[in-house]
Amino acid sequence: MNQPTPQNVVDAVEVPQGVHPAPSDQAPAAAVDNPSPHDVERAVMTLLQNHPSLTFTRLCVHQCGHDSICLEGFLESNDADIDLAEIVRGIHGIRTVVNRVINQRPIPKKG
Repeated sequence: MNQPTPQNVVDAVEVPQGVHPAPSDQAPAAAVDNPSPHDVERAVMTLLQNHPSLTFTRLCVHQCGHDSICLEGFLESNDADIDLAEIVRGIHGIRTVVNRVINQRPIPKKG
């Protein structure tokens, strides 16, 4: 069995900002209207990991209230103005984002 890496911890499911995923044939409608904390965490994690402008070396997502989410980890970016809260706000009704992600500049490759 393969060990999970930061890039494959979550299945690749693209969830556009502010859009709820469509229910599958087996999922009850209530599951989409009232997603579990795990579903919310997974949607946020997937959105951030698949975002074309973001590269995380570590990312943890935890729901910390009915409409709140906490982000922790390390982002490699030269853009100091990235607003992760703006990216994830609205997914499954998220209103508050506690952003504990450290934005560090990528280390230039030698050679």
